[in-house]
Amino acid sequence: MPLTLRLLNGGGYMRRHDVENILRHLYAMQCVEIIGVSNIGKSALLRLLAQPDVWVQELGEAAQEFLPVYVDCNRILDMTEQGFCELVLRCLQEASPALGVLPELVHAYDMLVSPSSDFQVPLSFSRGLTAALESGPRKLVLLFDEFDDPYQQVDARVFLNLRAIQDRHNGQLIFVTASGRPLTLLNQDGRHDEFAEIFSHRSWYLAPLTRSDTELQVRRYMTAYEAAFTSADIDFIYQWSGGHPRMAEGVCRVLQAALEAAEPTPLDPMERWQFHRKLAATLLEDVYLARECSKIWCELTPEEQAELMALTLADHNPDHAVVDELLRRHLLRRVEGRPQLFCRLLAGFVQRQAAPAAPESTSLWVDTASGQVLVNGAPVETLTALEYRLMQLLFQNRDKIVDKYQIVTHVWGESYIDEVDDARIEKLISRLRQKIEPDPSSPNFLTTIRGRGYRLVVN
Repeated sequence: MPLTLRLLNGGGYMRRHDVENILRHLYAMQCVEIIGVSNIGKSALLRLLAQPDVWVQELGEAAQEFLPVYVDCNRILDMTEQGFCELVLRCLQEASPALGVLPELVHAYDMLVSPSSDFQVPLSFSRGLTAALESGPRKLVLLFDEFDDPYQQVDARVFLNLRAIQDRHNGQLIFVTASGRPLTLLNQDGRHDEFAEIFSHRSWYLAPLTRSDTELQVRRYMTAYEAAFTSADIDFIYQWSGGHPRMAEGVCRVLQAALEAAEPTPLDPMERWQFHRKLAATLLEDVYLARECSKIWCELTPEEQAELMALTLADHNPDHAVVDELLRRHLLRRVEGRPQLFCRLLAGFVQRQAAPAAPESTSLWVDTASGQVLVNGAPVETLTALEYRLMQLLFQNRDKIVDKYQIVTHVWGESYIDEVDDARIEKLISRLRQKIEPDPSSPNFLTTIRGRGYRLVVN
């Protein structure tokens, strides 16, 4: 399924909120850096912003003042100054028939490809870009996709040159970049300070797709692959993917294969719900989906990884600066006042990074891959959503005391602090004991620490 933001009717597109806000900055001739995690849709958004009809829909007649030029940095032939400059001039010629035959631009490109000296490369690049700027009244918008590697590896004078050209043609040239981190963080050695400062205070952190946009993506999949998904299936896909386009596509594929293999097909709402629950283990084991989670995980700093693994620890003292950055990057969302990972797939992946392998002598264990609770190696009766959240909390804090406040905030949410009383907590504890204890009246695993809370032991 092509990961495009265009809708099936050809006229509309997803990510309207992102498009509207970014174009508002560009109309004001303000450079924008788009920041997002792996495969969240930065490239799809930049390709959309390169389409003139999108500008017309958003800006009307004012769109005629701009010429957006998409520059895919993956097309750089050689990660050098010459390679970067060649790509930019090539994309300019491809963006407009008039620029494609502009003599000054064509000559500058030819001189850059076969320079007589090293000095000829920046000179030809400046002449070519200047010729494009002076060829007509339209303002140039250079959309740099996959910008991380060239920004860090190409000679700094390229970006100083870009900044100088923009200064000389004030009001005629602006840039949009797409990267995994802000340019100020990629610019650790200070080589690109002058270029990075033109994006100051205009960092657009790209969020996953909204629930409504995810449904549009799923329905496009249904049309392309003749998948018969229900509304409950679409909810399931969104919960597990969190609106991550690649993960949503992967969940669609796994779900369709499972439905086609099921006999009979679960049609009753309760049967469909049970079917979804059993499918969870398949999703967490899927190689494609695990690879998408791994890409995001590997982009994180050690501090960010540690913070995510500690989310469910009852006695964890969060690093608020790290949490704020994870929220800003949309890896975390606040749910009932608490930060949670934006999708179940990534949450399951992180739990598996944090959980050690079950020792052979363990009597009770939670298999985070399948979501099963095992007692002496055998799965217990299926837990409800509340029971499983409580089980996860206790397991992540095994051998520690978990108090009632921690139980309410982790299981129900902070907004329920004044609503969930001791009796309700004790009833949930009792239900969990009925499923995990050999003798619930004399619990071995889940014990009460009078006046303090509860403690789970696994042996």
